Amino acid sequence: MTSNEPQLGDLSMDGDVWRFERSVSVTSDPYLLDHVVQGIPVFPAAYHMALMTQAARRAMPQMAVVGFRGVQFVQPARFRGHQALHFRVDAQIHPAAPGAVAVCISSHMPPPRSGFPPIVRIHARGEVLMGIVPETTARFRVLDFSGAAPYADLYRLPRVIHHGPAFLAGLHYRQPATDQLLALVAAPGWPEAEWRAASTGAASGVPASLLNAILHVGFSLACLHRGQTVLPLMVESGQLHEIPEGPVQVFARRTACADERQAIHVAAWDTHGRHVAVFRGFMLQALP
Repeated sequence: MTSNEPQLGDLSMDGDVWRFERSVSVTSDPYLLDHVVQGIPVFPAAYHMALMTQAARRAMPQMAVVGFRGVQFVQPARFRGHQALHFRVDAQIHPAAPGAVAVCISSHMPPPRSGFPPIVRIHARGEVLMGIVPETTARFRVLDFSGAAPYADLYRLPRVIHHGPAFLAGLHYRQPATDQLLALVAAPGWPEAEWRAASTGAASGVPASLLNAILHVGFSLACLHRGQTVLPLMVESGQLHEIPEGPVQVFARRTACADERQAIHVAAWDTHGRHVAVFRGFMLQALP
């Protein structure tokens, strides 16, 4: 794993549950300093999904990650000062759904005083779908982003969020309609860095940087709607294909908008027109 990728902790077994535990802080995981919301480092939603894929691969190493189902972002993990959170990632193979691994990510803190129970916060949960990655052929039109606006403009849009180098994956964007956004993204540090460099190893998952870059386009579309930042709530489903070698083209479309919530559909393909990922029901809500 690269220094900008989250990592699972030590493994123990609790019955049929694979449990990974480690301490996480801005010292152990300095990339958190590149994702600051309202002045406080926050563990990114897409990074929770990456940890889910790592845990699922450890539980079912003979299969590849092919998708997600019912991912919920329950409570943000915030890091105040150098305070560490004890992260726990629990993975369990679904007994009634072959190829599905249920994963829950939580943090545990000592009780506030003697006689009280420990403080437990659920941060994310959902199912990782395992199987054989289907072969893909070129089926998408490769877009020309010459003269498109710099994606850096979108990083500056929600002023309450600070993005540092570990998260600067967007290159260019166009907004053909108020409910659509097209973007070109690449691994942070491209062309020296690549997505695949973050996913080596037999039990590796999907690179957090890739998931974050793709979903950030949907996030940006939601921010553009009212010019304010939003909070990720869930991803109803996702399909994953091969990890691309170079830049990725992303299309985000708003499918629903009610009150303070928006639903976004996000599709991504490489510069050869081959499918990379599809996310449906990416739900976001305006920060209170």
